[in-house]
Amino acid sequence: MNVNVYQWVVPLIALFYVVRLVNQYKVKKRLIKGTIFWFVFWVSISILAIIPDKITVGLANVLGFKDNVNAIIFVGVFFQFLFLYYLSNTVERLERKVTELVRKIAIEQSLAEEEKKELLESDFD
Repeated sequence: MNVNVYQWVVPLIALFYVVRLVNQYKVKKRLIKGTIFWFVFWVSISILAIIPDKITVGLANVLGFKDNVNAIIFVGVFFQFLFLYYLSNTVERLERKVTELVRKIAIEQSLAEEEKKELLESDFD
């Protein structure tokens, strides 16, 4: 079996990012959901680099593609759209939360200003 350079380099890069990921999780810079996602991603990339033909040909057969490269491209594009969908939902949710928070702060400031005016007016009476 011939071993190409990328079959050594990609798992080493993945190992670096997995260690970094675990360290970030330990210091509470990452949530468990994101940590699991990226861990699975880097392990999958490593496995794909180590045994590319076996996985890509199997994937092509399962998905019904004649060529393993087309199967990889299809799966990659699928996951990119899935990730884009997840990110857009997250951004929309955060926008809604920020809007609610800004409204709440504005109402509280407005009420505080009204109370301040009432106190000043009552002092003059």
